[in-house]
Amino acid sequence: MSQLLINETNHQNAIDWLKRQGNPFRNYFARNPDDEVCSIYHVPELYAREREQLLRVVDQYRYTPNTHSEVVPILGNKGAGKTHLLHSIKHGMEGNWQLLVTPGSYQRDTDFLEYLLFQLLDTLLGGGKQRNSRPLEYVGEQLIRMLLSRTLADLSSEERLDLFPPPGLGWIAKTFGLGSTQALERTQWLIDALSRPSQDAKSPGMVRKLCDEAGLTCNRAFELVCDYVDRTSGHDAAAMMRHAILQGFARSVLLQDETELASFLTYGFAELDFKMHPCRQDLVLALFKAMMGVMQELRLPVVIAFDQLEDLLLARRNDDAHKTAETFFAGIVKAMHQLDGISFLVFAERGLWNRFIPSLDGYIQDRLNNPVHVPGYGTIKCMKLEAPPFELVRKVVMARLEPALHGLPNFKSLPEFYPFTLEQIDRIARTEPTLRDMLQQFRHFFDKIVYGAESESITEVAPSSVGYHVDSVEMEVPLDQLPEGVRSMVILDATPETQIGKAEHRNSFSPTQVPETQPGNDAGLKEEKRIQELQPEALSLLWAKEFSLAKEQLMPEGALAGATKELQAGLGSLLHLCHDQGIKVGPWRLQHVVSEWTFGDHPTYGAITLAHWVCRDGQPWKVGIGLFLANGQGKSRDLAVKLSAWDLEPAVIDHLILLRPEADMMLVGKGKQAWQDMEKKGRHSRLEPLTLDGCASLYAFPRILASLAEGLVEGQPLPNLANLVQEKCEKLLEQICMPVQGE
Repeated sequence: MSQLLINETNHQNAIDWLKRQGNPFRNYFARNPDDEVCSIYHVPELYAREREQLLRVVDQYRYTPNTHSEVVPILGNKGAGKTHLLHSIKHGMEGNWQLLVTPGSYQRDTDFLEYLLFQLLDTLLGGGKQRNSRPLEYVGEQLIRMLLSRTLADLSSEERLDLFPPPGLGWIAKTFGLGSTQALERTQWLIDALSRPSQDAKSPGMVRKLCDEAGLTCNRAFELVCDYVDRTSGHDAAAMMRHAILQGFARSVLLQDETELASFLTYGFAELDFKMHPCRQDLVLALFKAMMGVMQELRLPVVIAFDQLEDLLLARRNDDAHKTAETFFAGIVKAMHQLDGISFLVFAERGLWNRFIPSLDGYIQDRLNNPVHVPGYGTIKCMKLEAPPFELVRKVVMARLEPALHGLPNFKSLPEFYPFTLEQIDRIARTEPTLRDMLQQFRHFFDKIVYGAESESITEVAPSSVGYHVDSVEMEVPLDQLPEGVRSMVILDATPETQIGKAEHRNSFSPTQVPETQPGNDAGLKEEKRIQELQPEALSLLWAKEFSLAKEQLMPEGALAGATKELQAGLGSLLHLCHDQGIKVGPWRLQHVVSEWTFGDHPTYGAITLAHWVCRDGQPWKVGIGLFLANGQGKSRDLAVKLSAWDLEPAVIDHLILLRPEADMMLVGKGKQAWQDMEKKGRHSRLEPLTLDGCASLYAFPRILASLAEGLVEGQPLPNLANLVQEKCEKLLEQICMPVQGE
């Protein structure tokens, strides 16, 4: 049915309605695997076969936890839907739960296994959710259900009676053996409830709820679990690590205190009473194996998925990409040999994969290209994402249009794909190479049909593959106009004129209802000027989005400790950008930056960023900047490791700046003494308060750069971000720079 058959009044009403709703094809790609755009417009049939294959690969590690680690490349052109596929695995309800880690901020000089470990800890301890559950809460619930059930089953009859002491004078009845049956039944009921699978079994707080229903206090349950772990644990290094991890999870779940677990995973694991203290790499490997042992015992697969590989390897445009790629892939192969039970998924552009892989060492190539068995599908060497067929494109279009038309009176009388025709959808599906290109064309034609020539502001924008446009403005959709089940939606509503020409060159057809318009030169000049004016606003919106996500990730108690490496990487990225774009702080400018300088034997604390600040024509100051984030017993140890940077020979720093959470700036005991001893030696150091907002800025910064860089042609520099950085990070830059006199 064509639009010409529609009553003119209904047609105009529908067009007016769509104008108010906005273009549903504006958000045509996902920024990252956690982007809500994926769930809003998800079509289950899209890449269903590929998703099923990947889930079956992951399930092999569920049913046989010690399966040798393997890598599966998922290759596709830019815009093929790789990130959307990863989102559907991470947040979709198909299959069972798995711990899915999506690493970022790769530094070539960082030990790869250490990099993976802290990405795992950041995912585990952070506030991000997978399938509506925080990983720490999900893993903790499963682990403590298992441990508490085993603990209760291991108790003797007398010990079970002691769990439920009779109230008041009930002890007299207990003396004569009365009431014992009820206590034993309650214990058995709790054992059965903990062992019974149910829909609520994985909900946070379910273990505490069951204990409360049985009349067992959480404090008593915690003591029982700790005693059981003490009795059943060995005394070697691996057993001690497992012991501490289990008790940390027990405290987190039963007493709702995550600090002990976070402290051990970032500090305590390196302070165990070893007969011979291991080196830094051995400590990392031992903790990684201990964590994997816990996950394998629970039959929870660990999946490490590298999304948008081009961003990881080409994050800094002036780095040697081939050396970075060689280090990266060699690290994956080494990790596959050192650790069993990990499924590595690599989502990459075909061109990038074909560019780097043939130049690698032959053995590395063989391991990366080793076929993987997929139950029910045979073996696969890699997975290729092709453009979806016409039938699936129709479903994708429907998923976008239906929420926009929902609520319009008599909208069911409109054609199925209004305001498009089947011929238009068919032609786009058959001529565009990727799903993203198709959605761009639908966006273009939607604008022409709905807004026509009367809206000069509705023009196309050059694509940025992560969901943000440097030259666009976002408009928030009113709550009363949102589709059912959607909490919020933002529409990108500005586009530069040049992309329209490209789109029209690729597609010679246009809706017959809308006349073709060619804006004049004056309109083009006005458009360019408008875009330049909108750029700062769009950058601020991009910053606000990523900043909000980062703050949510860092909210939980132990999240800061787990994100130490990501924060250090963010600090390095910020300083590198300031160096590359000549951003000054007062009279000071950067002459050289080392993103992460590692030293000593402590994997968490032994790292600082080096920044050489120079003032006019003076000699540069070599400034070391470290994150002093540890709490409790780890606080003095963290400080001691950071201060040991002064003892490195030859000297690498002239000045040391430590960023410390503003709520805990006071030094006491050993820490205070160490600071005073340093000052007596005439060493220039200072503590700077770090707010949660400052941490969120550092955490978000690499992701913001990736969002901007992903849409650039290789070799093309980033847009100038001096104004944005000085606006959003002015205070932080002053804290990590040499003092600015008279400012």
